[in-house]
Amino acid sequence: MSLLVVGVAAIVVAFALTSFFSKDAASFPPRVPSILPWFGTALSFISSPDEFLARCQKQYGNVFRMLLGGREVVVVCSAAAISSIYTTDHNTLGAQEMHQALYYAVSGSKGSITEVHGVVTHLILPVLDQRLSRRAMRDLTAPIALALYSKVKPYTQMKSARVPLKKFLTEPLCYATNLVMFGSRYPENIYEDLHTLDETMTERFYGVPFWFWPSEKARRRMLGQISDYLSTKDISEEDGWLGAALKKSFRDNNTALHEACNHFLALQWGMQTNTFGIALWLFLFLLHHPDAFLAIRNEIDKAIKEDFGDLESFVTNVKPQMLEKPCFALLTSALLETMRLTAIFIPFRVAKSDFQLNDQGRTVTVRKGEYILGSVQAVHMNENSYTDHQKFVFDRFAHGEHREGRLPTEGHPWFSFAAGKHLCKGRYLAMYELKMVAILYLHLFDFTPVTNGSSPWWPPRTTSRNLGIPRVKEIFVDVHPRHEA
Repeated sequence: MSLLVVGVAAIVVAFALTSFFSKDAASFPPRVPSILPWFGTALSFISSPDEFLARCQKQYGNVFRMLLGGREVVVVCSAAAISSIYTTDHNTLGAQEMHQALYYAVSGSKGSITEVHGVVTHLILPVLDQRLSRRAMRDLTAPIALALYSKVKPYTQMKSARVPLKKFLTEPLCYATNLVMFGSRYPENIYEDLHTLDETMTERFYGVPFWFWPSEKARRRMLGQISDYLSTKDISEEDGWLGAALKKSFRDNNTALHEACNHFLALQWGMQTNTFGIALWLFLFLLHHPDAFLAIRNEIDKAIKEDFGDLESFVTNVKPQMLEKPCFALLTSALLETMRLTAIFIPFRVAKSDFQLNDQGRTVTVRKGEYILGSVQAVHMNENSYTDHQKFVFDRFAHGEHREGRLPTEGHPWFSFAAGKHLCKGRYLAMYELKMVAILYLHLFDFTPVTNGSSPWWPPRTTSRNLGIPRVKEIFVDVHPRHEA
């Protein structure tokens, strides 16, 4: 046994010396050193991906290489390089492994990488392109607003209530969106199970140990409910705007039921997890910045009175064009700023052939089979692009030219909805949902954060490992109806 230990130690030391001294110090991109064969920097990366990448960028610059669990990875941190990733055809930079990794993390089924990618790209994404387009949203915003309001309105009859902020904001939104998108046949009581699964998604995605059983039971319940939903003999309006189209697509292509259920669950999670996180962080930022809270509330109150007459008229008649109007410029800006500060997702692609991208005048070569990873957070937190980049500047995006159907991000490198050929399919739905939540809640309620003993509620306690949006430990608020609203 002692000889084995000595032998293993010798291999590790030899690998470490090779990693540190065999590379030309002037080589580009520079390599992040590691002492572990195959694992490379995986342990440091998994423990806190955003912090690890930030440290590496500070030490090695905007482009560097690293070994990550047997994968040779090129990391880019500039807006130009990340734009290149998003504008490159999927036949050159493939997302198959990312699709499979998310599919497995959500559903628990590995599936064939080719089959998973095929269903996503050929069945699901075309449906989303059609059913979640800006044009399609014209007939969906008012039904979502009405369903959301129906769940929120009972709180206006209470003198006050102490509630967990995230659940208060997102459970009604989950109900409203599911009702419109998936219809009355879809189960209403899916929120708690979805939340339980979501709380473990980061650990599942990175493959680190965690207590899995509660989330596993939640996943099984959801898959059972989805199976019942997809197994109905007919397809009707009761299946919702999006659900009916997906059911038809699965059946027309003879997709096995268990595979359809897994994909449906992955879609359900993907549609709502980041939206829920942004809604929570928007309110946390506003509660911490009373000037921003008051300015946006005044904007909302004024728009409801002058453009709609009253709240009932707003929820009955709201259209995408109304939500995009300059009368909500501060709200739009605050949402974009929230996404800028909290988006820590990482576009991850594999090169299907040798590929070159431009990084501020330098050519970066990615060989076939290597991976390329873009650090969106590095771009969003670049002080050269964003003055006071670490601060929540709620009106940062409020002063640009208004263009219908376009976000006012021109002149700013902003990737929270991706870019180019890979723009988020649900970006219109997400923005309209978030605006409707903010309008309803800020118009109807006052909020007072609850301090937990001697621990202040700000800054929120977050987990070191995240997937998409930083996870926040539960924060309670006292909610009071605004009787004068």
